[in-house]
Amino acid sequence: MNMGRWRASTAGLMLGMWTVLGCGGSDAPIEPPPREEEPPPQPPEPPKLEPGDARWTVHSRLPGQQEVVALASDGLGGLVLLGTSRTTGTSGPTSVEANGTSLVLSHHDGTGQVLWTQTFTAEPSSEGGPAIAHAQLLGIASTAELFIAGKVEGRLRLGETLIADSHFVAKLAADGSPQWARSTGTLKALTPDIEGEVVVAHGRLVTRYDARGTVRWSQELPAMSSASAVALDPDGGAVLVGQRPLAPFESIGFIARLSPVGEVYWELEVGPDAPNFTHVAFAADGGLRFTGDFAGTLHWGGSVLSPSCDARGCPRAAFILAADAAGRPLWGHALTGTASAEASGARLTSDVNGGTAVLFRHGCGSELARLSARGALSWRAPYVTEPCAPGLQLRDITFLPGGDLASAGSFTGTRAFGAQEPFTADDTDTFLQRLVP
Repeated sequence: MNMGRWRASTAGLMLGMWTVLGCGGSDAPIEPPPREEEPPPQPPEPPKLEPGDARWTVHSRLPGQQEVVALASDGLGGLVLLGTSRTTGTSGPTSVEANGTSLVLSHHDGTGQVLWTQTFTAEPSSEGGPAIAHAQLLGIASTAELFIAGKVEGRLRLGETLIADSHFVAKLAADGSPQWARSTGTLKALTPDIEGEVVVAHGRLVTRYDARGTVRWSQELPAMSSASAVALDPDGGAVLVGQRPLAPFESIGFIARLSPVGEVYWELEVGPDAPNFTHVAFAADGGLRFTGDFAGTLHWGGSVLSPSCDARGCPRAAFILAADAAGRPLWGHALTGTASAEASGARLTSDVNGGTAVLFRHGCGSELARLSARGALSWRAPYVTEPCAPGLQLRDITFLPGGDLASAGSFTGTRAFGAQEPFTADDTDTFLQRLVP
């Protein structure tokens, strides 16, 4: 009995001590629970870029009216733009007189920043008259030397050479300084080679100039006069595309592959409705890509191409055709603008895997499309103005060594390109983009 009371008393004493020690008495400090540290704020993730999105866009802000004519990769991740500039006053060394134009050549790095700019200003002839420089073609050799071609009304000084009222081709050093220039016939194509020489299609001739601008050889190709677009290989072989008359009011398209001496390797007719060819280019595997615009019907291999029609009619559509090196048709597409307007000015470029990008213009802007090596349409991007107006125009495209696609064009007013802040042109300005392929 006493033992039970002792145990009970002991148990009560222990319980009281536990209460004081474990649960805290009035004199025991109360420690707050450890505070959980909040993770530092994380910066917002950049938006995920999809194929066709711009990695960046840069705006070339120069006084007057600017136009892009040609775009080329420098082979090292940078880009060269050839265009024209027209101003209406005298505001510096690059200005021209009213109604005059200049050639503008600019080299950009892989982020779009300008490395250098060269401007060549046309002047009136001694008898007066226009002073207009037209840019047409641009090529870059693996030696980083540049070749430009165009036409001048009036006079244009390129280095030590004065070109007067003529088409011309010129070679420039890697920094844009002229090395030589030559008058030519009407220009169709130029292709640099690895030794600093260049092959030029002009008039009815294909001419090779050596590294110093001396004619190495020149070959007449009578079919050149009817060709609307030409591609040259480094040996002087040519691919000609154009229209051939069949009757007083009937014609058909043609494609011809010629040797450097004018021998016809193969020839195709493209129709039955004659297309308007605007550009032809070699693919990486030696095959060929053709583009232009058409109305009616085109038969290409086993495909029948025709424009899309709506209640307003059947506007001219852009086309892209692919053939192998022997001229055998591979695939073809008709591309109608999203704005139901007449397609024109189509140009294309091919990547190292045989994929293709093509642009075409219409009355509401431009369209850009990407196709795989097998001709599957990967994506399309519209560059349009609402309400419909030709204020945004893509002019040329090219692939960069890493596979990205670059595009360049002109715009008026204020334009937003993707997620970037809008750009505002002072008149007609140019833009350059690098796109996810």
